[in-house]
Amino acid sequence: MKIAAREYVPSVSRPSRRASAGEMASGLALCFSVAMIAYMSHLYLFSKVSPLLWAFAYSVAVSNLFKYPFRELPGVGYAAGTLLRFSIAVMGFTVSAVAWITVGWAGLLTVLGVILFALVLGTWFSKRLGLRSATGALIAGGTAICGATAIAALGPAVDAREEEMGVAVSCITLFGLLAMVLYPFLFQATPLGALLRNSPTAFGIWAGTGIHETAQVIGAAAQVGEEALRVAIVAKSVRIFSIVPVVVLFSLLFAGRVERGSRSRTVPFFALFFVAASLVNSGLLLLPSTAQAWQAFSGTWVKPFLTLTLAVSFAGLGFKVHLRSLTSIGWRAFVAGLVTASLTAVAALLLVVFFYLPASGL
Repeated sequence: MKIAAREYVPSVSRPSRRASAGEMASGLALCFSVAMIAYMSHLYLFSKVSPLLWAFAYSVAVSNLFKYPFRELPGVGYAAGTLLRFSIAVMGFTVSAVAWITVGWAGLLTVLGVILFALVLGTWFSKRLGLRSATGALIAGGTAICGATAIAALGPAVDAREEEMGVAVSCITLFGLLAMVLYPFLFQATPLGALLRNSPTAFGIWAGTGIHETAQVIGAAAQVGEEALRVAIVAKSVRIFSIVPVVVLFSLLFAGRVERGSRSRTVPFFALFFVAASLVNSGLLLLPSTAQAWQAFSGTWVKPFLTLTLAVSFAGLGFKVHLRSLTSIGWRAFVAGLVTASLTAVAALLLVVFFYLPASGL
Protein backbone atom coordinates (compact mmCIF):
# COMPACT_ATOMS: atom_id res chain seq x y z
CA MET A 1 0.00 0.00 0.00
CA LYS A 2 1.38 3.41 -0.92
CA ILE A 3 2.00 5.64 2.07
CA ALA A 4 1.93 9.37 1.47
CA ALA A 5 5.06 11.38 2.13
CA ARG A 6 3.33 13.48 4.76
CA GLU A 7 2.97 10.42 6.99
CA TYR A 8 6.72 10.28 7.39
CA VAL A 9 8.00 11.80 10.62
CA PRO A 10 11.63 12.81 10.11
CA SER A 11 14.11 11.68 12.72
CA VAL A 12 16.02 14.12 14.83
CA SER A 13 19.57 14.20 13.48
CA ARG A 14 20.88 16.83 15.90
CA PRO A 15 20.42 17.04 19.66
CA SER A 16 18.58 20.03 21.04
CA ARG A 17 21.59 20.97 23.19
CA ARG A 18 25.30 20.77 22.68
CA ALA A 19 26.42 17.21 23.32
CA SER A 20 29.10 16.59 25.93
CA ALA A 21 32.39 14.97 24.97
CA GLY A 22 31.32 11.77 26.72
CA GLU A 23 28.02 11.58 24.86
CA MET A 24 29.77 12.18 21.54
CA ALA A 25 32.48 9.64 22.30
CA SER A 26 30.05 6.87 23.20
CA GLY A 27 28.25 7.05 19.86
CA LEU A 28 31.50 7.30 17.90
CA ALA A 29 32.97 4.38 19.85
CA LEU A 30 29.92 2.30 18.98
CA CYS A 31 30.26 3.11 15.27
CA PHE A 32 34.01 2.48 15.42
CA SER A 33 33.44 -0.94 17.00
CA VAL A 34 30.99 -1.89 14.27
CA ALA A 35 33.48 -0.68 11.66
CA MET A 36 36.18 -2.93 13.11
CA ILE A 37 33.88 -5.96 13.01
CA ALA A 38 32.94 -5.01 9.45
CA TYR A 39 36.59 -4.85 8.42
CA MET A 40 37.23 -8.30 9.90
CA SER A 41 34.17 -9.62 8.04
CA HIS A 42 35.54 -8.18 4.81
CA LEU A 43 38.92 -9.86 5.39
CA TYR A 44 37.79 -13.25 6.65
CA LEU A 45 34.16 -13.84 5.61
CA PHE A 46 33.48 -12.37 2.16
CA SER A 47 35.93 -9.91 0.62
CA LYS A 48 33.63 -9.02 -2.29
CA VAL A 49 31.47 -7.05 0.14
CA SER A 50 33.28 -3.90 1.20
CA PRO A 51 33.76 -2.91 4.87
CA LEU A 52 31.32 -0.05 4.24
CA LEU A 53 28.48 -2.40 3.37
CA TRP A 54 29.31 -4.81 6.18
CA ALA A 55 29.21 -1.89 8.65
CA PHE A 56 25.90 -0.71 7.24
CA ALA A 57 24.34 -4.18 7.44
CA TYR A 58 25.52 -4.81 11.01
CA SER A 59 24.34 -1.45 12.33
CA VAL A 60 20.92 -1.77 10.66
CA ALA A 61 20.53 -5.20 12.26
CA VAL A 62 21.57 -4.02 15.73
CA SER A 63 19.44 -0.88 15.56
CA ASN A 64 16.31 -2.80 14.63
CA LEU A 65 16.82 -5.88 16.83
CA PHE A 66 17.44 -4.00 20.07
CA LYS A 67 15.03 -1.44 21.50
CA TYR A 68 17.67 1.14 22.33
CA PRO A 69 17.60 4.61 20.69
CA PHE A 70 20.97 4.26 18.95
CA ARG A 71 19.95 6.84 16.35
CA GLU A 72 19.61 9.52 19.04
CA LEU A 73 23.24 9.20 20.20
CA PRO A 74 25.10 12.40 19.23
CA GLY A 75 28.13 10.42 18.08
CA VAL A 76 25.99 8.37 15.71
CA GLY A 77 24.59 11.53 14.15
CA TYR A 78 28.10 12.95 13.84
CA ALA A 79 29.33 9.78 12.09
CA ALA A 80 26.39 9.75 9.66
CA GLY A 81 26.72 13.46 8.90
CA THR A 82 29.92 15.42 9.46
CA LEU A 83 32.29 12.44 9.32
CA LEU A 84 30.62 11.13 6.18
CA ARG A 85 31.07 14.44 4.35
CA PHE A 86 34.66 14.66 5.56
CA SER A 87 35.33 11.16 4.21
CA ILE A 88 33.92 12.00 0.78
CA ALA A 89 36.15 15.09 0.67
CA VAL A 90 39.25 13.07 1.62
CA MET A 91 38.40 10.51 -1.05
CA GLY A 92 39.58 13.07 -3.58
CA PHE A 93 43.16 12.24 -2.60
CA THR A 94 42.62 8.69 -3.90
CA VAL A 95 41.03 9.61 -7.26
CA SER A 96 43.04 10.83 -10.23
CA ALA A 97 42.01 12.60 -13.41
CA VAL A 98 44.79 10.62 -15.13
CA ALA A 99 42.25 7.82 -15.67
CA TRP A 100 40.46 10.05 -18.16
CA ILE A 101 43.61 9.95 -20.30
CA THR A 102 44.66 6.32 -19.94
CA VAL A 103 41.26 4.86 -20.83
CA GLY A 104 41.42 6.39 -24.33
CA TRP A 105 38.88 8.59 -26.05
CA ALA A 106 36.65 5.70 -27.11
CA GLY A 107 36.65 4.21 -23.62
CA LEU A 108 36.05 7.63 -22.06
CA LEU A 109 33.03 8.33 -24.26
CA THR A 110 31.69 4.85 -23.55
CA VAL A 111 31.92 5.35 -19.79
CA LEU A 112 30.41 8.84 -19.93
CA GLY A 113 27.59 7.58 -22.16
CA VAL A 114 26.69 4.86 -19.66
CA ILE A 115 26.81 7.34 -16.75
CA LEU A 116 24.42 9.69 -18.55
CA PHE A 117 22.09 6.83 -19.48
CA ALA A 118 21.91 5.50 -15.91
CA LEU A 119 21.30 8.95 -14.42
CA VAL A 120 18.47 9.78 -16.82
CA LEU A 121 16.86 6.34 -16.66
CA GLY A 122 17.12 6.01 -12.88
CA THR A 123 15.61 9.39 -12.08
CA TRP A 124 12.90 9.14 -14.75
CA PHE A 125 11.80 5.59 -13.95
CA SER A 126 11.82 6.19 -10.19
CA LYS A 127 9.54 9.19 -10.71
CA ARG A 128 7.22 7.08 -12.84
CA LEU A 129 6.93 4.62 -9.95
CA GLY A 130 5.92 7.42 -7.57
CA LEU A 131 9.17 7.54 -5.58
CA ARG A 132 10.47 10.80 -4.14
CA SER A 133 12.96 12.65 -6.31
CA ALA A 134 15.65 12.10 -3.70
CA THR A 135 15.18 8.31 -3.83
CA GLY A 136 15.42 8.35 -7.61
CA ALA A 137 18.58 10.43 -7.46
CA LEU A 138 20.20 7.98 -5.03
CA ILE A 139 19.34 4.93 -7.13
CA ALA A 140 20.46 6.63 -10.33
CA GLY A 141 23.69 7.95 -8.82
CA GLY A 142 24.53 4.67 -7.11
CA THR A 143 24.07 2.78 -10.39
CA ALA A 144 25.87 5.32 -12.55
CA ILE A 145 28.89 6.16 -10.38
CA CYS A 146 30.14 3.98 -7.55
CA GLY A 147 27.40 2.35 -5.53
CA ALA A 148 27.23 3.07 -1.82
CA THR A 149 29.89 5.80 -1.90
CA ALA A 150 27.94 7.77 -4.49
CA ILE A 151 24.78 7.36 -2.43
CA ALA A 152 26.62 8.68 0.62
CA ALA A 153 27.84 11.71 -1.33
CA LEU A 154 24.46 12.42 -2.93
CA GLY A 155 22.42 12.03 0.26
CA PRO A 156 23.23 15.44 1.77
CA ALA A 157 23.03 17.12 -1.64
CA VAL A 158 19.42 16.00 -2.25
CA ASP A 159 18.31 16.12 1.40
CA ALA A 160 17.60 12.38 1.44
CA ARG A 161 16.14 10.63 4.46
CA GLU A 162 18.10 7.90 6.22
CA GLU A 163 15.58 5.27 5.12
CA GLU A 164 15.89 6.37 1.50
CA MET A 165 19.67 6.07 1.67
CA GLY A 166 19.29 2.69 3.35
CA VAL A 167 17.00 1.22 0.72
CA ALA A 168 19.15 2.64 -2.09
CA VAL A 169 22.29 1.05 -0.61
CA SER A 170 20.45 -2.26 -0.22
CA CYS A 171 19.26 -2.28 -3.84
CA ILE A 172 22.63 -1.26 -5.25
CA THR A 173 24.45 -3.88 -3.17
CA LEU A 174 22.10 -6.71 -4.17
CA PHE A 175 22.18 -6.00 -7.90
CA GLY A 176 25.91 -5.29 -7.85
CA LEU A 177 26.62 -8.68 -6.28
CA LEU A 178 24.44 -10.39 -8.88
CA ALA A 179 26.28 -8.54 -11.64
CA MET A 180 29.65 -9.63 -10.21
CA VAL A 181 28.62 -13.25 -10.81
CA LEU A 182 26.64 -12.85 -14.04
CA TYR A 183 29.06 -10.69 -16.06
CA PRO A 184 31.95 -13.19 -16.18
CA PHE A 185 29.55 -16.13 -16.60
CA LEU A 186 27.87 -14.50 -19.60
CA PHE A 187 31.25 -13.64 -21.12
CA GLN A 188 32.80 -17.08 -20.66
CA ALA A 189 29.86 -19.47 -21.06
CA THR A 190 27.45 -17.86 -23.54
CA PRO A 191 27.55 -16.41 -27.09
CA LEU A 192 27.94 -12.97 -25.50
CA GLY A 193 31.69 -13.64 -25.33
CA ALA A 194 31.85 -13.87 -29.11
CA LEU A 195 29.80 -10.68 -29.36
CA LEU A 196 32.60 -8.99 -27.38
CA ARG A 197 35.13 -10.73 -29.71
CA ASN A 198 36.36 -12.72 -26.71
CA SER A 199 38.40 -9.65 -25.78
CA PRO A 200 39.39 -9.27 -22.12
CA THR A 201 39.79 -5.53 -22.81
CA ALA A 202 36.22 -5.25 -24.05
CA PHE A 203 34.98 -7.20 -21.04
CA GLY A 204 36.96 -4.87 -18.75
CA ILE A 205 35.25 -1.82 -20.23
CA TRP A 206 31.85 -3.49 -19.90
CA ALA A 207 32.39 -4.55 -16.29
CA GLY A 208 34.01 -1.24 -15.33
CA THR A 209 31.06 0.74 -16.68
CA GLY A 210 28.17 -1.52 -15.69
CA ILE A 211 28.91 -2.92 -12.21
CA HIS A 212 28.34 -0.72 -9.16
CA GLU A 213 30.87 -1.17 -6.35
CA THR A 214 34.64 -1.14 -6.91
CA ALA A 215 35.06 -4.43 -5.04
CA GLN A 216 32.41 -6.01 -7.26
CA VAL A 217 34.10 -4.70 -10.42
CA ILE A 218 37.40 -6.21 -9.28
CA GLY A 219 35.71 -9.49 -8.37
CA ALA A 220 34.09 -9.82 -11.79
CA ALA A 221 37.07 -8.72 -13.89
CA ALA A 222 39.59 -10.85 -11.98
CA GLN A 223 37.69 -13.96 -13.08
CA VAL A 224 38.49 -13.12 -16.71
CA GLY A 225 42.15 -12.16 -16.37
CA GLU A 226 44.74 -9.51 -15.58
CA GLU A 227 44.07 -7.44 -18.70
CA ALA A 228 40.35 -7.34 -18.01
CA LEU A 229 41.07 -6.34 -14.42
CA ARG A 230 43.44 -3.52 -15.41
CA VAL A 231 40.99 -2.03 -17.91
CA ALA A 232 38.00 -2.43 -15.57
CA ILE A 233 39.75 -0.56 -12.78
CA VAL A 234 40.63 2.32 -15.12
CA ALA A 235 37.04 2.53 -16.41
CA LYS A 236 35.76 2.42 -12.85
CA SER A 237 38.16 5.22 -11.88
CA VAL A 238 36.57 7.46 -14.51
CA ARG A 239 33.17 6.80 -12.97
CA ILE A 240 34.45 7.54 -9.47
CA PHE A 241 35.98 10.82 -10.62
CA SER A 242 32.56 11.77 -12.01
CA ILE A 243 31.06 11.77 -8.51
CA VAL A 244 31.58 15.50 -7.99
CA PRO A 245 30.01 16.71 -11.26
CA VAL A 246 27.01 14.50 -10.47
CA VAL A 247 26.74 15.79 -6.88
CA VAL A 248 26.99 19.38 -8.11
CA LEU A 249 24.38 18.71 -10.81
CA PHE A 250 21.85 17.25 -8.37
CA SER A 251 22.59 20.01 -5.83
CA LEU A 252 21.63 22.60 -8.42
CA LEU A 253 18.58 20.64 -9.57
CA PHE A 254 17.32 20.28 -5.99
CA ALA A 255 18.25 23.82 -4.91
CA GLY A 256 14.84 25.28 -5.73
CA ARG A 257 12.75 22.50 -4.22
CA VAL A 258 11.18 22.77 -0.79
CA GLU A 259 9.94 19.64 0.94
CA ARG A 260 9.03 18.90 4.48
CA GLY A 261 12.12 18.94 6.66
CA SER A 262 14.25 20.28 3.81
CA ARG A 263 16.48 23.30 3.73
CA SER A 264 17.89 25.46 0.96
CA ARG A 265 20.75 23.64 -0.79
CA THR A 266 23.86 24.92 -2.51
CA VAL A 267 26.85 23.14 -3.99
CA PRO A 268 28.26 21.13 -1.04
CA PHE A 269 31.63 22.29 0.28
CA PHE A 270 32.84 18.71 0.57
CA ALA A 271 32.31 18.27 -3.19
CA LEU A 272 34.49 21.28 -3.93
CA PHE A 273 37.18 19.95 -1.61
CA PHE A 274 36.97 16.61 -3.38
CA VAL A 275 37.77 18.31 -6.68
CA ALA A 276 40.71 20.20 -5.19
CA ALA A 277 42.06 17.03 -3.54
CA SER A 278 41.73 15.00 -6.74
CA LEU A 279 43.65 17.66 -8.67
CA VAL A 280 46.41 17.58 -6.04
CA ASN A 281 46.48 13.79 -6.30
CA SER A 282 46.67 13.95 -10.10
CA GLY A 283 49.55 16.44 -9.98
CA LEU A 284 51.52 14.32 -7.52
CA LEU A 285 51.05 11.23 -9.67
CA LEU A 286 52.10 13.00 -12.86
CA LEU A 287 55.34 14.42 -11.42
CA PRO A 288 58.15 11.83 -11.65
CA SER A 289 59.77 13.26 -8.52
CA THR A 290 56.72 12.63 -6.34
CA ALA A 291 54.74 9.83 -8.02
CA GLN A 292 56.38 6.84 -6.32
CA ALA A 293 56.53 8.37 -2.85
CA TRP A 294 52.93 9.59 -3.03
CA GLN A 295 51.65 6.22 -4.24
CA ALA A 296 53.38 4.53 -1.32
CA PHE A 297 52.06 7.06 1.20
CA SER A 298 48.53 6.92 -0.23
CA GLY A 299 48.46 3.12 -0.20
CA THR A 300 49.87 2.87 3.31
CA TRP A 301 48.02 5.70 5.07
CA VAL A 302 45.40 7.59 3.03
CA LYS A 303 43.39 4.67 1.63
CA PRO A 304 43.25 2.64 4.88
CA PHE A 305 42.30 5.81 6.80
CA LEU A 306 39.56 6.55 4.26
CA THR A 307 38.22 2.99 4.45
CA LEU A 308 38.02 3.31 8.24
CA THR A 309 36.23 6.68 8.28
CA LEU A 310 33.76 5.55 5.62
CA ALA A 311 33.02 2.34 7.52
CA VAL A 312 32.43 4.34 10.72
CA SER A 313 30.17 6.71 8.76
CA PHE A 314 28.17 3.87 7.24
CA ALA A 315 27.75 2.34 10.68
CA GLY A 316 26.27 5.65 11.83
CA LEU A 317 24.01 5.74 8.79
CA GLY A 318 22.80 2.21 9.45
CA PHE A 319 21.93 2.99 13.07
CA LYS A 320 19.56 5.69 11.82
CA VAL A 321 17.58 3.35 9.55
CA HIS A 322 14.24 1.98 10.77
CA LEU A 323 13.13 -1.02 8.75
CA ARG A 324 9.46 -0.24 9.39
CA SER A 325 9.91 3.08 7.64
CA LEU A 326 11.11 1.28 4.51
CA THR A 327 7.61 -0.03 3.83
CA SER A 328 6.65 3.30 2.25
CA ILE A 329 9.45 2.84 -0.31
CA GLY A 330 9.85 -0.95 -0.46
CA TRP A 331 8.99 -2.71 -3.69
CA ARG A 332 9.00 0.44 -5.81
CA ALA A 333 12.64 1.16 -5.00
CA PHE A 334 13.48 -2.50 -5.61
CA VAL A 335 11.86 -2.40 -9.07
CA ALA A 336 13.52 0.93 -9.87
CA GLY A 337 16.92 -0.44 -8.88
CA LEU A 338 16.43 -3.67 -10.82
CA VAL A 339 15.29 -1.99 -14.02
CA THR A 340 17.99 0.69 -13.83
CA ALA A 341 20.77 -1.85 -13.19
CA SER A 342 19.55 -4.24 -15.90
CA LEU A 343 19.06 -1.67 -18.64
CA THR A 344 22.34 0.06 -17.73
CA ALA A 345 24.14 -3.27 -18.19
CA VAL A 346 22.50 -3.68 -21.61
CA ALA A 347 23.34 -0.11 -22.61
CA ALA A 348 26.96 -0.59 -21.55
CA LEU A 349 27.16 -3.82 -23.56
CA LEU A 350 25.70 -2.20 -26.68
CA LEU A 351 28.09 0.76 -26.45
CA VAL A 352 31.07 -1.56 -26.10
CA VAL A 353 30.00 -3.73 -29.05
CA PHE A 354 28.85 -1.06 -31.49
CA PHE A 355 31.06 1.87 -30.50
CA TYR A 356 34.09 0.99 -28.38
CA LEU A 357 35.22 -2.09 -30.30
CA PRO A 358 35.04 -0.49 -33.79
CA ALA A 359 36.53 2.81 -32.58
CA SER A 360 39.44 1.19 -30.74
CA GLY A 361 40.21 -1.29 -33.54
CA LEU A 362 40.04 -4.38 -31.33
